[in-house]
Amino acid sequence: MSFTATCSPRLGRWAGLAITLIAGISAPTGAWPQTADAYPNRPVRVILPQPPGGAVDLIARSLGTRLGELLGQQVIVDNRPGANGVIATELAAKSSPDGYALFLAVDTNLVVNPSIYSKLSFDPFRDFAPISIVAKLGLALVIHPSVKANSVRELIALAKSHPGELNYASLGFGSTHHLGTELFKSMAGIDMTHVPHKGTAAAMTEVLAGRSALMFTGMPSALPSAKAGTLKILAVTSEHRSSLAPEIPTMSEAGVPGYELGTWFGLVAPSKTPEPVIERLSKAVADAVAHPEFRKVLSSQGIEPLGTSPAGMAARMKSDVEKWAKVIRDSGAKAE
Repeated sequence: MSFTATCSPRLGRWAGLAITLIAGISAPTGAWPQTADAYPNRPVRVILPQPPGGAVDLIARSLGTRLGELLGQQVIVDNRPGANGVIATELAAKSSPDGYALFLAVDTNLVVNPSIYSKLSFDPFRDFAPISIVAKLGLALVIHPSVKANSVRELIALAKSHPGELNYASLGFGSTHHLGTELFKSMAGIDMTHVPHKGTAAAMTEVLAGRSALMFTGMPSALPSAKAGTLKILAVTSEHRSSLAPEIPTMSEAGVPGYELGTWFGLVAPSKTPEPVIERLSKAVADAVAHPEFRKVLSSQGIEPLGTSPAGMAARMKSDVEKWAKVIRDSGAKAE
C-alpha cells in the first residue's frame, strides 16, 4: 500500500512535518524530500532528449543502473526526442522540483538552444540546477562509400567542385553535429546542404542509405558500420586520436588545422530542487562514475567518463554559451 502527498515546494521542512502529523502517522517518511535522508522514497525518472540508441541513451541506462543501486530506488529512463531537445528540456523544466524528475542533457540543449531559437519557454540558468557533467564524447566524420573521397582533403576538394550538392545529416538544428559541420564548412571554405533528423539512429540511417553523403557522429555509431564497410571514417574531431581507432587522424591532422569538436552530457534537476537532494545526487553520480563497470562500458564505446561538481558544471555551461553564441552568429545558423 502506498500513499502520495503533494504540497507546495514553498512549504519548509517544519510546515511539511506539521502537515504529516495532522494527516496521521500513516503518511510515509520522505513524502517531502527536503533532506537527503528522506530522498528518494520512490522511483526516479531521467528524461532524455533523444530516442533509444546512441551515446546519451547508453550513458543514461548505464548511469541509471549504478544510481539505482546507490539510491535504493529504480531509475527509469524516459526518452523524449524532438525539436533538438526542446521537448525534453521543457518537460524537465516544468517538472516538480523534488528530485524525482531529472534531465540528462546533451550540452547543446543547455548552451546552444538559447542562441539558436528566438523563443524558448525555459532558461538553462534560471530553470535548472546543475548536478554533474557525467561524460563527454568526441565525434567522427563519416561518409557513405559511394562518396568519391578517401580523406578529409579529398572531401573538401569534392565539395568545392560541387558547391551545395553534398547533403550532410545531423541530429537537428543547433545540435553539435549541425554546428560542428557548419564550423567545418566555414574553416574549409565549402558549401553543403543540411538535412536534420531526430536522433542518431535516424541520421545514421540516411547516411547508410546514401541519401546523405556524410555526418559527424560518435564512435559508438561509426565503428560497427566502418568495420562492416558500409561507412568510411575520415577523421575524429577530438584533440587527440581515439584509443578505439588510433589509425584514424584528427581533423586537425587531416587538413583542417585547429578544428576540434566534442559534446558533453550533463545531469540537471529543475531549479528550486532542495539543496540536500542536489548534494545527494551529486555524490551518487560521482560514485557511479567511479564504478569500474560504468567506466568500462563507456570507455569501450569511446566515451570519456567525467563527473564534476555542480559548480564545475555551471562554469562549463557559462563558457560554452559564449563559445557557441559566436559560432552561431558567424555561421548564420538558425532553427527553421
